[in-house]
Parts: sequence; C-alpha cells; structure tokens
Amino acid sequence: MAKEKNKKQTINKNNNEGTDILYKLEKFLSKNNLFVSLGILFLALIFSLLMFDVKISIGHDDALYIESAHTWSKNFTGYFYNANAPLYVMFLIIPIKIWGLNLILLKSFSVLFFIGSLWFFYKAFKNRISYTILFSTLFITASNWFILSYASLTYTECFFMFIASVFLLIFFNLIDKVETNDWTLKSTWKNWVYLGFILFVLSISRNIAVVAFIAVAVYFVIRFQWKAALLSIVSFGIFRAAYEYIKTSIWGDKAVLSDQMEIILRKEAYNASAGYETFSGFFDRFEGNIIIYLAGRFWEILGFKKDDGEFNPMLALIVVALILIGLVVIIKRKEKYFLASLLYSGAILGATFFALQTSWGQGRFVMIHIPFILLILFYLFKNWFKNIGALFIAVFVIIAGVGLNKTFNITKTNLKYLPKNLKGDLFAGYTEDWVNYLKLSKWCGDSLPKDSKIACRKAPMSFVYASNLSYFPIYRVISENADTIYNTLKKNKVTHVLFANLRLNPKQSGDVKSVPQAGMPSIYLAYQDQQQKSIINTLHNYFAPLAQKNPQMFELVKIMGDDEEALLYKINY
Repeated sequence: MAKEKNKKQTINKNNNEGTDILYKLEKFLSKNNLFVSLGILFLALIFSLLMFDVKISIGHDDALYIESAHTWSKNFTGYFYNANAPLYVMFLIIPIKIWGLNLILLKSFSVLFFIGSLWFFYKAFKNRISYTILFSTLFITASNWFILSYASLTYTECFFMFIASVFLLIFFNLIDKVETNDWTLKSTWKNWVYLGFILFVLSISRNIAVVAFIAVAVYFVIRFQWKAALLSIVSFGIFRAAYEYIKTSIWGDKAVLSDQMEIILRKEAYNASAGYETFSGFFDRFEGNIIIYLAGRFWEILGFKKDDGEFNPMLALIVVALILIGLVVIIKRKEKYFLASLLYSGAILGATFFALQTSWGQGRFVMIHIPFILLILFYLFKNWFKNIGALFIAVFVIIAGVGLNKTFNITKTNLKYLPKNLKGDLFAGYTEDWVNYLKLSKWCGDSLPKDSKIACRKAPMSFVYASNLSYFPIYRVISENADTIYNTLKKNKVTHVLFANLRLNPKQSGDVKSVPQAGMPSIYLAYQDQQQKSIINTLHNYFAPLAQKNPQMFELVKIMGDDEEALLYKINY
C-alpha cells in the first residue's frame, strides 16, 4: 500500500509540474503580452529587412500588379483591372501616382502590411484565447522564411493577410455583443456595418474570399443565432451590391471579370481544346490539391521538407485529421473564437482546393492559412500535453527551430545580393537567363523608339524595367497558321519580338545552343531546336509558323548574353 501511495504521489507531482510549467508560461505571457507582441513585431521587421528583395519577382503576377496599377493611374475611368480581385491594384495606384514606379517603396508597403497583419492578429485574439497558443503562432508566423519572402514582394498575400486580421478583430467584437442575450439591432448596427464592409473588402481583395460571408453565417447557425446569421448575409450583400452597381456605372464592360472563371472551369488551364472539367473532376482536383498543399507546400513552408520534393499523402492525412479533430473539440467545448477563425480559413481553403488547377501548386495559396492551421495545432497540443508542459514547449521549439534554421539560411543567401542591389545593380541575384532577358528589356527602353511595341512572354517583367514602351503579352499559342499570326501582330501594331531562353527548371539551364545551317536566316536561332530546350517556349511555338514561312520578316537587332541569351528582332511587315 505504501508503494502504491508513493507511486500516486509521484504521478501527481509530475502532473502538477507539467501543468505548472504551462501555467507559469501563460501567466508570464498574459502579464507581459504587449511587450511580447511588440518583440515579435520587431523580430518580424528585422527579418523583413534582412530578407528584403529589391528585385522584381520572376513569378509574373508580382510585376503584373505594378503594370496594371500604372495603367490604371494614367486612365482611371478608362481601365479596370479584372484579371482577379482588384483592391490591391487600386491601392497601388496611390503610391504610383504620388511617387511613380519606385520599386523599393512599393515593396516597403508589403512589409508594412505584413507587420500590420501580425499586430491586428494579436489584437483580435488578445484576452480571448490562451496567450501561449497565440504567441506560439505569432512567433512562427513572424519568423517564417516563406512568409517573410513575400513581405518584400508586390504580391497580394501580405495585403490580404492584413485585411483578414482586421476582419477577425471586427468579427470577434461583434461575436462578443451577440453573445449577450439583450443585444438589439439598434445597439449593434455599427458592428453590422463594419462586418458587412470588411467582408466586402475581403471579397475584392481575393476573389475566393467571397465565401467568407458564408463562413460567418455558418458560425452563427452553429451557435443557433439565426438573426445574426441573416444580418451577416444582408450586411455583406448591401455593400457588394452597391459596389457592383458603382463599378458597372463607371467602368461598364471594362469591369467584367476576365477569363479567370473560364480557366478554373477548364480541365487544363491554358488548353481550351481539352474541354471543361466534369463534376467528379472537381472532386479529383480537390483531392489532388489537398495532397499538393497539405502534404507538400505546408511542410515546405514550415521547413520540414525540401522545396518541390515528393508528396507523401500520409502527411496530408495527418494535417486533415488534426484539423477535423480540432473542429470537433472546439465545437464540443464551445471555443467560439477558434471556431470562427477555423470556419473562415476552412471555407476559403476548401474553395481554393476546388478552384485551383493542380498544375499551379504555388505555396502562396496555403501561406495565408498558416497562422490559422498553427492555432488549431497548438490548441490541440496544449490540451493533449496539459499535464506534460515540457512536451508542449519541446514541440514548439522543434517547429520554431526548424523554421528559423531555414530563415537564417535564406537570409544569409539574400545578404549576398542585397547590398549590390541597393548600390544600383538591378540584376544581381537573378540566374543568367533572367539577367539576359531583363537587361535586354532595359536596353529596349533605352534604345528603341517610343512608339515601339514588343511581343514577349513576360510582358509585365519587361514593363518594370522599361515602362516607357508598350508590350504585347503572349501567354499561349493562338494558331498554327502563319497568316493568322501575321494579321494578329499587324492589327496590334507589334514592331518587335523578344525571345528568351527562360528556364522551365529555375535551378537548371535549359538552353541548347543552336548552330545555324548554311543559308539559314538568323531567326533560326530563336525558333529552331525548340523541342530540345527545357525552356518556356510559348513564344517560340507562337512565332514558329510565321518564321518558317517568312523568315525575311525578322531582322536581328540585339543579342544579350553569350549563354541562355535573349534575342530581339524587328518585324518588317
């Protein structure tokens, strides 16, 4: 009996110690929550500056937003950005109108949005959830290499994360009022206005975020707050309807959404001949994207997997299982703030998996959900390890340590090029294929007549380095008929074409040196042997029929680079 008693005392002592660790940690974080949050913001700012990338991203959309905002700033009522949600481009009009195309300034706004997203995320959950869970999530988010890399790009991700954090604060404030039994529309009408407005702002910040109002309504339905569910739908609907009316009144047909929905409905994004996706095909796409993003990109972002490694479906199953377990526990324990945030993120993530083509697979699509997934994981870990506090801390240290190691490595690499970029070397850090393409783009801006119009594969990229010229973007092959291509180019007043050997695999040169046969014209260098090259050959395929039929049309103007060279031709009609 004495041995059994001593054994129980030992177990209770260990349990108390485990609980005591988390209790003391929670007490410390609660008492010093403002200083801890500011410390995390400072850490995020330091890393953002160390990882600041002066160059434009090679991801296309980065430059596309800048080009579109510049065009819009020149003719506000005559142009509307309709490739996807327009709010970020609308915002970029302001600094471009005031300071012009100042790339460093535009990127600095992304840093501010990133820092702002962390601050409002903290404000939203402050005094509402465990500080241990909140600060564990914030620290990993603030120091994550992948998220930090987007903090100095002009993509929409940091902007959207900022809007989402403000949304959470507004939503949670409303939840607190609705939870009181005596709330009325008269006493809360401002809160409903704020909610409807921020839901509308979300919907024009990212098209897929239009489902956020459904998540809000579902939250109130789960809580049996029927009146609140109806009001959330109505408040959003009023703002969205007013926006659609104003948009149509000012921009008319220019504001009609482009072929984005068409691309989503296709089996293959850029191949219309493949037909449209079937009903079952969308579920196959959903399953494929779960594996891509939750078995691949999620773990890559956290630093546990190498970039573009193989996908193990079990990793996706683990994440999905943890999220579903978290949802059940949260509903059972009536954790309203966790439930609201999980429904919001889950609705957008689920819709994203149905909408995205599996060929895209970009980490940024899941990046914006990292804080929400971490919240659920740390919530579960804290509950499971409540009697073994050291184990919770160990899990946090492992996740944070792996991420920080990746962040330090990326920072070290970036610091090799950042000083050169700041001193005026615009191309340090690019691979040779991009150096040649962008140098030739800049040369065009400096050397060609102002009325020139250049056909190229990466038109927004060229625009950033030569904004004084016009461009004719070519993203797909329209015909194999030489006359059709000729008429299209002439109708659009294209004067030049810029070919480049841009790599399909950024880490490996795809250039194969072509040796012209006797008597072959110089255009041979651009289109011949295209199937042997591991390059983006859309432009080569587009021009091949015309170049083969009328090679005399093309006059070589400039070759930039010796390896992975870029070539500029004048088109003589």
